[in-house]
Amino acid sequence: MRFGKIISAVALALAFTSGAHAELAGMNDHATDSTSKNRSWSGLIGISGGNSMIARDGTIFMSVRIGVQWNDIVANGAWATFLMDDVQNPNVKHNELVNYNAFGLFAELFPYRNGAFAISVPIAVGGGVVNAIEKGDEAFSPEDKFFTGEIALHFNYRITRMLEVSIGGGYRMFAGISENNLDDMDFCTPFGELRFTFKE
Repeated sequence: MRFGKIISAVALALAFTSGAHAELAGMNDHATDSTSKNRSWSGLIGISGGNSMIARDGTIFMSVRIGVQWNDIVANGAWATFLMDDVQNPNVKHNELVNYNAFGLFAELFPYRNGAFAISVPIAVGGGVVNAIEKGDEAFSPEDKFFTGEIALHFNYRITRMLEVSIGGGYRMFAGISENNLDDMDFCTPFGELRFTFKE
């Protein structure tokens, strides 16, 4: 079932990207109006997904972010992350699934650019809540609040004037988790990520 979710997520991302690329392909990438000539910043919205090892159980996450690219060097804004599948908790006697939702702020630095290619270092901080469900429960219930932070390295390529694709990975840290025989180190994890960002 997990593989089905992964395939569905990848198919959705590819369809979304293909549609956007087809729509943008006919545009003149070099055409600019008077407004774009007079400003150095641009708004951005992005979606991303990837794999992490929470409680050593491979899981797929999705993130949404919105912000401002101020110049060629720095961007910042807000983000929200949720898990697409549940995590098996191996530290309890009875079968238990855990999940979490988080949100916060990000800053992204671009130390290197060469034409359409760029290397960036996204840094994010925020918080959220861990939820758990056991056999017989009807729904997840909030169990534990936490703080989280992450740092990553991304390789970015601008496909069109508006669409940028990024691939990278990093490390995500947690603090404040102490329920259901789980602790911070059960959630601290390396992760990989594929991201699509629209800028205008």
